[in-house]
Amino acid sequence: MEIKQSLKANKSLFLKKWFQATIETYPKDSARILGKDANRFDNPVGAITRESLEEILDLISDAYTSITLEKALDPVIRIRAVQAFTAADAVSFVFALKSIGEELLDPSLYRQFDRMVDEIALAAFNKFMKCKEEIFLLKATESKRRIHRAFERAGLVAELTEEDLLGSKKS
Repeated sequence: MEIKQSLKANKSLFLKKWFQATIETYPKDSARILGKDANRFDNPVGAITRESLEEILDLISDAYTSITLEKALDPVIRIRAVQAFTAADAVSFVFALKSIGEELLDPSLYRQFDRMVDEIALAAFNKFMKCKEEIFLLKATESKRRIHRAFERAGLVAELTEEDLLGSKKS
């Protein structure tokens, strides 16, 4: 059986096990809450995580590029980027797929599946770094605003436009 067919045939089991492994990367109390309900209103982080993982499984069982992987990973990585995860911890959930693959796939498919998981991990790391960069830029811009407002109140500078504040971002 080809890897993509095998992934499609076992998608629900992959998703169930991968989701469980992913929420186990959170502290115990958080994991218990995240695993309870997939309702977007009662448990938005759990629901978004499940939806992202499902989209990734759909992609790898069909056709994908690193760009489409990053897009599918975006919601779950964006959440993990604002939480107290290190870069390694933020993308560690991807590697849980390797042991799940060993459990569910034919041994002849392990090597190919491992390469797919490595590609997902690289895309997850890229997305994580982009999110951290965005967070840093937002914090830097907010700091500039605060300092500028303080100087304005003190009468030391004229009013800056939004373009002036974001101008250093373009260079």
